[in-house]
Amino acid sequence: MKIVTFAFLVLIAAAPVQAQLQGPPLSALRVDPPAPPPNAQTAATPLIALTSSAKVREVPAVQYLLMKTVVAKSIGVQKTRALPVEAGGYNLLKYCWTAANVLGDWGESSGLTGEMVVRALETLSWSRDLARAGYPEAQVAEAIGRYEAALIAASFTDAARGRALEALRTELEGLQMRTPGTSKIIARERCKRQPSSLALSVATSPDDGFARFIPFVLHQFCLAQQIDPGDAVQCDYWQSAARERPMSFASEIVYSVNWPDKTVSTGRFNPDEHRTAGTVTLRQRPPKK
Repeated sequence: MKIVTFAFLVLIAAAPVQAQLQGPPLSALRVDPPAPPPNAQTAATPLIALTSSAKVREVPAVQYLLMKTVVAKSIGVQKTRALPVEAGGYNLLKYCWTAANVLGDWGESSGLTGEMVVRALETLSWSRDLARAGYPEAQVAEAIGRYEAALIAASFTDAARGRALEALRTELEGLQMRTPGTSKIIARERCKRQPSSLALSVATSPDDGFARFIPFVLHQFCLAQQIDPGDAVQCDYWQSAARERPMSFASEIVYSVNWPDKTVSTGRFNPDEHRTAGTVTLRQRPPKK
């Protein structure tokens, strides 16, 4: 986390925001609106709590910093395992992450939030790999911070990423020339555009349960925003089970199942453990005695 914090000194300076990282406590999201002042001519406007995705759009720099912290704790260990440096040098595009292969069915629907997840994985990997390759930690953090600031300023568009990536490559090349023994920096696209299948069918036992899902990283992100992650309105990434088709699950998933007898089952699962069967079955738990 030292690298992340240092890098964002650059990021926040380049993209200042007038906001605090700490959001309101959960209790503040459910209070009644304040009473209008004496002699008010119109009723007071009700307080409306922002959804998770609305918070992301409102203050993207602060929310990206929060997302990077969440990703490092929730899926960073699994998704950022180091790959060896290739013979031609360190390839900035070696990990082939996209919103689709990191978040599955949530890749498109999560919008800006999903893009933040992918870029957080990417930059966490760069920070780790380049430090292991002998690059000076502080200078790498500054360069990555500038890359992230450029993406945030342009709402993470593909065109902005292309420009920011080229600027980062150039900056790291200069750093490599001043640091004996480090690997050459390249940015070579080597990934297939078509991701491997992440599809799983969904079943409940008994079969009359109503299931909904959210990627664990987005669940934890809502929690970090001080939004109740079980509130499908405020934590607005939940998706209902698709009965007519398989669903694409990329990483750990949180689920909630409502049963006809009004009971609710909750939990999470690793979709990789269900690839062979091709189906994930969510079972109603017997009542506690």
